[in-house]
Amino acid sequence: MSGTSARARRFGLTLKIFAATALVVALVLGGALLLASLSARRAANAALDRRLATTGEVARAFIEAENAMLGRGAAAAAQAPTFVAAVVSGDLSTVFDQAKQYQEILQADYTLITDARAVLRARTDRPGVSGDTLGGPIIGQALEGRQVAGYVNQADQRLYLAVGTPLKDLASDVVQAMLLAAHQVTDSLAEEVKRATGSEIVFYLIDVNHRPVVVASTVPVSPELDSAIARTLTAEAMRGDSAELRTEARIGNEDLVGFNRFLVNPGVEEPVAGYLALRSRAGELAGFRQLQRTLVLLAIAGLLLALVASWLVAHQIAKPVHALVGVTRRVAEGDYSATVEVASRDEIGELAAAFRTMVEELKAKQQLVEYLSAGGGGATQPIYTAGGALASATMARAVASGTGMLEVGATFGGRYEVKGLLGMGGMGVVYRAWDTQLGEPVAIKTLKSDALAAEPSALERFKQEIRLARRITHRNVVRTHDIGEVEGLYYITMEFVEGQSLKRLIQSRGCLPVNVVLTIGKQLCRALEVAHEQGVIHRDIKPQNLVVEPSGTLKVMDFGIARLAVRSEGMTQAGMAVGTPEYMAPEQLLGDEVDFRADLYAAGAVLFEALTGRTPFVAESAITMVAKQLEEIPPSPRSLNADVPEELAALVLRTLNKDPNQRPRSAAELHDALEAVAL
Repeated sequence: MSGTSARARRFGLTLKIFAATALVVALVLGGALLLASLSARRAANAALDRRLATTGEVARAFIEAENAMLGRGAAAAAQAPTFVAAVVSGDLSTVFDQAKQYQEILQADYTLITDARAVLRARTDRPGVSGDTLGGPIIGQALEGRQVAGYVNQADQRLYLAVGTPLKDLASDVVQAMLLAAHQVTDSLAEEVKRATGSEIVFYLIDVNHRPVVVASTVPVSPELDSAIARTLTAEAMRGDSAELRTEARIGNEDLVGFNRFLVNPGVEEPVAGYLALRSRAGELAGFRQLQRTLVLLAIAGLLLALVASWLVAHQIAKPVHALVGVTRRVAEGDYSATVEVASRDEIGELAAAFRTMVEELKAKQQLVEYLSAGGGGATQPIYTAGGALASATMARAVASGTGMLEVGATFGGRYEVKGLLGMGGMGVVYRAWDTQLGEPVAIKTLKSDALAAEPSALERFKQEIRLARRITHRNVVRTHDIGEVEGLYYITMEFVEGQSLKRLIQSRGCLPVNVVLTIGKQLCRALEVAHEQGVIHRDIKPQNLVVEPSGTLKVMDFGIARLAVRSEGMTQAGMAVGTPEYMAPEQLLGDEVDFRADLYAAGAVLFEALTGRTPFVAESAITMVAKQLEEIPPSPRSLNADVPEELAALVLRTLNKDPNQRPRSAAELHDALEAVAL
């Protein structure tokens, strides 16, 4: 019966599509043809946009590949003591020979070498020229100690891809000189991009008068082409570093549509060059125009043939929808092994891709649920001290009997029935309670009266906590409801999370399976991404503040020490280190200004502990812990757990880098890196 019903539903969808199409063909042929024409143009433009965007990405990939090749070779040269010594101490002839040698090794069009003050010592395309003081972002940043890739716009109207590499004294790490290797952008690069994408490509530089000068092209250079590029060189567009700017050009007898992208040197807002991807609108419309002619012939031949064609089109449209419906039904029944076979490149294909991602996430969450279930007793909520250790029963009773503590069974604020103690810390105590007005469980966090007396600004920080927490709404973040005061006791109410902390899970189970850690890590990254978008830094990410629900959902708690990325006067001053030492970034331990990368460091420490069962650094005292955090390199997680993939171990160590610039640039980037780990 169910099979008959399913077939009837499939037939019904096809029939509805067919009937609508047939009605349009039979009654409003002229309108249908007009709509088809408009639809064809929209579809052609969409196809143009996709292909031009792909062309732009391919061109950027070619550029990055060229720079990467130059960069790798130059980096190797910088590690050669004989080369660095020859450059630093050699005469001009020796330096020129070295530059010429590395031009051949790097297959560059030219190389140049400056000393530490940016004074030119040798340049292979201009033998005998030296002594000039050079400038520009590539040379300047290379002399600051980092390798940088960019673009060089020569006075002879040539465009080069260039990589500047610092040459350092290998013992002192002090920059002694700089090597710049350049590769000219020529028609051969444009032809390679065209072969890869099927699109025309034009590379140009921008002269001192902000006019384009074509340096490489797969189409004939003409005033019309120059005008098409010039229309994108508006002051507003060049200041805004626009990713893509649409333009049109008529080359010969053909109308071309193009996307322009600028090439900008690092640290400089104004572009020095750009490239234009072009495709023929007529070529994109050719298939659709053929379809229009076919529709006209079908209409003349007879309504019957049109109806047959409509039926075939309806069936083709409905087929991928039926496939998605079938997979959706299997997933709804708990079968996550279902595969999405739809491979179209249209909107249905995009929907199928999104659905595949959702199924993979459900699989990962189910693995976490099964792992939690296997341990038993996973829903018990532990009580923690301010230091992160589990509170003993004696300690919990002592805190509960203290002055100003809420009694279990009492009604607080005329609304909340106190059910038990959840946790304790240096600034407050958290209780489980029942909201009698809303009829749901909540968590109540109170601020200790002695904390208020010891620090007058504590109350204001407490209110700040609520203002910040309310800005963050996400399934992986514990929601904050309200703030209130009863007889001088301030409190906030929060979402009650039924589950166990990640700390408790690690303590009871040891190191966690890699697939479970990846699931936890990706959920943590999503929570941090939302918080960081709101300008909020958590500053105390640790396993104690991460609760895993029985459903497999991770919740980030305790934004109590979170601060706005832009500090408020009187709230957080430089030199105030807030957090838990085992998980704090070096800059945070030193009381320096911190940004979102401090949370990423803490996330790396959490991943390390989940993978190995211990923190990155182990010490008997807080002072020793801080010293290790500032001076020592953490061991590889793989050295403590052989099941950790090398790729994941490297990612964790990168996240724990003492230099914030070497960590992932955002929580989203860390999430994507975790998602890419192959098991």
